Amino acid sequence: MDEIKDRQELLLEIEQLKLDNARLGQRMDKMRKWNNSLLQKNWQESEDQTLLEFSEQDSETPNPQELLQELRIHQEELRVQNEELLEIRYSLEESRSRYQALFRNSPLPCLVLNESSRILELNHQAANLLAQANPDLHPERMPMSLFLHRYSQENFRRFFERVLRNSEAQREEWKLRDEQIVVAHGFALAPTEDGRIEGCQVVLENVTLQRQEELQKLQEREYRLLQAQQLARLGDWQWEEGQIFCSPHLFTLLNIHPSTSPTNFFQAYLDRVPENDQETVRSQWQQAIEKGKPFTLNHCYLLPGGDRLQLRVQGSPVQRVGTQRYLGFVQVIESEETKAAN
Repeated sequence: MDEIKDRQELLLEIEQLKLDNARLGQRMDKMRKWNNSLLQKNWQESEDQTLLEFSEQDSETPNPQELLQELRIHQEELRVQNEELLEIRYSLEESRSRYQALFRNSPLPCLVLNESSRILELNHQAANLLAQANPDLHPERMPMSLFLHRYSQENFRRFFERVLRNSEAQREEWKLRDEQIVVAHGFALAPTEDGRIEGCQVVLENVTLQRQEELQKLQEREYRLLQAQQLARLGDWQWEEGQIFCSPHLFTLLNIHPSTSPTNFFQAYLDRVPENDQETVRSQWQQAIEKGKPFTLNHCYLLPGGDRLQLRVQGSPVQRVGTQRYLGFVQVIESEETKAAN
């Protein structure tokens, strides 16, 4: 938890430095433009005043003291403006120095990509990570896509487009060519004077071990679920848009080949129902799904060797935007073996 917190704080600090740099740059540009306009205005006013004085034959001779005083006022204004510009410049340089130090010394891999997604700059952590992903290439000046797994190419393209279009940070998960998994946090670079975004900074978070642990826990849960289903002689299913997706144990329980497609599963199941019950079972399924209501069916089921099972089938609709979906289970509640035992 402390490591995740430190990473989040580091990402926030990088984002804050980026914003500070952008604000200082914009302020400096504004002051420079204001200074230039003031100088141009003062020069124009002085030139207009001189022409006016020469054009008026009855004008009085200017007072040298007044001219000197006006000149001193203009000089003081320029001095104050220059000091403010220097102060902004020093603040900007200090912010950039802190940013560069944070970039180089960050424990997370950091990269800067140009507008064509080539790597312009990267720190030591990023260089090591990408060297593992593609040992045959030196990362600098190379397209970032050369270090990504083919399954992540489209995700990267969409991520890069989002970063350049949005001022907010973007997040995406990628798989590298060496199967490592990273979470990318993207920040657009400060816009140029004409408003163009010339690239972005990307901070990578290696989550390979975390994903492996999650996968291991998922596999353990699936194994425990399979064990429980075997003991209960039960298997679960999911219906969506005319297709039925089943748990592995349900294929074994109903003696249906595992290669049966989701589209054909219902018919394979129905073929094992006695002929005089098939139409009833079919209509009850269809009516329940059409009305979007929970249902429970009890019917006989014939195995290839001639044994009979008594099944209980239950299903319930699940709210999902855009598609109709059902979740349910099939359980053997009685069989010829259990009858014989009784």
